[in-house]
Amino acid sequence: MTAPVADRQTGRTVYFDYLRVFATFAVMVLHASASTWFAADVNGFQWKTVNFYICITRWGVPVFAMISGALFLNRDIPIRRIYSRYICRLAISFAVWAIIYAAFAGGSIRTMIASAAVGYYHMWYILMTIGLYMCIPLIKPIVRNEAGMKYYLVLAFIFAFAIPEIVTLAKSLGNETVIKAAGALDDNLHDMSMHVVLGYTGYFILGYFLHRITLSRKQRIAIYVSGLSGFVFTVGMELLFASRNQYSGGIYIDYFSVNILMESIAVFTFCRYHQFKGRRWNQLFKNLSKYSFGAYLVHVLVIEQVTDRMGLDVLSFNPVLSVPCTGFAVFVLSFSVSALLNRIPAVNQYIV
Repeated sequence: MTAPVADRQTGRTVYFDYLRVFATFAVMVLHASASTWFAADVNGFQWKTVNFYICITRWGVPVFAMISGALFLNRDIPIRRIYSRYICRLAISFAVWAIIYAAFAGGSIRTMIASAAVGYYHMWYILMTIGLYMCIPLIKPIVRNEAGMKYYLVLAFIFAFAIPEIVTLAKSLGNETVIKAAGALDDNLHDMSMHVVLGYTGYFILGYFLHRITLSRKQRIAIYVSGLSGFVFTVGMELLFASRNQYSGGIYIDYFSVNILMESIAVFTFCRYHQFKGRRWNQLFKNLSKYSFGAYLVHVLVIEQVTDRMGLDVLSFNPVLSVPCTGFAVFVLSFSVSALLNRIPAVNQYIV
C-alpha cells in the first residue's frame, strides 16, 4: 500500500480539506431540501427536482466517516488521548449545542430539558463519531493486516449493504411469494447478529483502505461509472416508489444502500486522485476545512432562521436554482458563524 503524497508547502493531505468542505455543503443542501421533499406533491416538478438534489448529495455523511477513518487509522493514538482530546471535545460540543437548539426551540423547561438530552436531529452524527472513536483501538489490529481488512470490508458489504438492499428491492418490487421470501431472509439476517460488520465502521475502514491503496486508471473509471450508476438508480427508484405509493419513501437513500455506497466511493476516489495544485485554493479550503465542524453544528439553526425570518427556502422560486442557492446561502452564513466562534478562546477548542 502507498499513501498519497502530502502538499510540499503545508505537509497536509490536501484532498481531505476539499472532501470535508464538499461533504459539508452536500449535507447543507440535503437538510435544506428535506422538509420540502416530504411535504411536496410527489407528482409535481418541485418534488422531482428536490429529489434529484437529495439523491446527488446523500454521500455527505458517509464521506465524513471515510475521512475520519483515513485520518485516525493512519496513526497510533493512545486510548487515553482518544478520550481526553477527541471524545471529550465531541461530548462537550454535543451538550452545548443540544442546549442551544433546545433554547431556540422553546417550550416549557421540561420540554427543553428533554430536547437537550437527545440533541437536534443532525446531532446524531456526533454520537456516531464518538462510537467510532471508542472502537479505534479494536479496529487498528484489523487494518494492520491487509488480508483481514479486506475480509472485513467484504463481510461489511455483504451484510450491511448487499443483503439489506436485496431485501428492500424484493419487498418493493416482488410479488407475494418474493415478499415472503425477502421477509424470511431479513429475519435470518437479524438472527445471525452480524453486528461486528454493521454500522459506520465499514465506512470508517473503507476510507482508510481507499486512502492507502493505489488504484489504476481503469479501476478509477470503473468506480466513477458505478458512482454515476448509483446516483441514477437512487433517483429512479425513489421516483418509482413515490409514484406507486404517493409519498416520499426514502428507502433507497439510506446510507447503507449499495447505490449510496457507490456514490460515496466515487466522490472520495475523485478527490483522492485529483491534483489540487492551486495554492490559493488550497489555502482557502484549508481554512474552510478548519471551520467545517462548527458550520455543520450551526447549519440547521441557520436553515431555520433563514426560513422563518427571511422566508427563503427551496420553494421560494424555481427549485432548479433555489436549492443550490439556498444551500450556498446556508453554507456562507454557517461558515461565517463558525469562523467567528473559532476566534473565541476555549470555544474554538471544545465547542466548534
